[in-house]
Amino acid sequence: MTVVKYILVGLLLIIGYPALGVSAELTVNSGEGDDVTIPCNNVIHSNCSSTTWLYAQNISQELVQVVNNSHRNEKMTIGSDCSLHIHKVSTADAGSYTCRQMIYGKQLGNDAVVYMSVLTVVPPKNLMPGSNVTLQCLLYTYYGPGQCNKRPFNSLTLRWLNDSDTDLQGDPRYQIHTFSCDSNLTTELQQTDNSRNWKCQLTDKGEVKISQSFNSTFTDRSPTTAGIVSGVAVFGAVCVAVVVMVIIKRRAGNQKDTSHSKTQDSETYATIDYLTSQQEEKEKPETYIFSEYATITEHTLKH
Repeated sequence: MTVVKYILVGLLLIIGYPALGVSAELTVNSGEGDDVTIPCNNVIHSNCSSTTWLYAQNISQELVQVVNNSHRNEKMTIGSDCSLHIHKVSTADAGSYTCRQMIYGKQLGNDAVVYMSVLTVVPPKNLMPGSNVTLQCLLYTYYGPGQCNKRPFNSLTLRWLNDSDTDLQGDPRYQIHTFSCDSNLTTELQQTDNSRNWKCQLTDKGEVKISQSFNSTFTDRSPTTAGIVSGVAVFGAVCVAVVVMVIIKRRAGNQKDTSHSKTQDSETYATIDYLTSQQEEKEKPETYIFSEYATITEHTLKH
């Protein structure tokens, strides 16, 4: 009986009190481009010079050392509390991060693993009113892009909001297709959608974790417009040149010196002067030639 009693007490102690150094499964959710701090939950030795951070991008990849006291880089640094600071997170940074403390070549306590996911909205191109556009919201996890069907990500969900934080699910204007943590929103752009923010929100059991926004700024068509205006100006210059040549030929073929013809000539050249003066306001370098040519011709014909 005494032996059985001691066994029962031992089992209760094991169940009631977790082993030293074993930490809970942690996740950190980040948006692309954010600065992130990943905590180290197995700090036994307060001197963080003994801390090493290791990384694996996915489940099939082995752990690789990314930073310690002697190996540092601009993107990742170790804080005074042994946490890992990552500057401007990218989708390639998603995965598992392991905090390990070593002293004199021996490991202190157990590893502390933190899983980091990275949320991004894939931007479409050539946005114009009347065109159909598809926005993709994607969460990169330890199990791959859009994979949230395993712990610790299986409680995460995505939803789309407009710039007034209204949920777009159920709105007939939008077609939203979501599988795990990969969500696509398709709609026909309207003129009012210019410079509008579309927000993809990551929630965990209804609690908002992070969000990523995309601004639908329409493609600038001013170069095309400028080309049309330039083409119209050139066309106008060509028309003036044709009118001048026709008048010159007609004047050369008709040498009758009557008061009636002189009146017509005066009216014709007045029309030429008006056209060339109007053209000079738009394109002086080109119309100057026509105006000067018409004036020289008029002087030659009168003499």
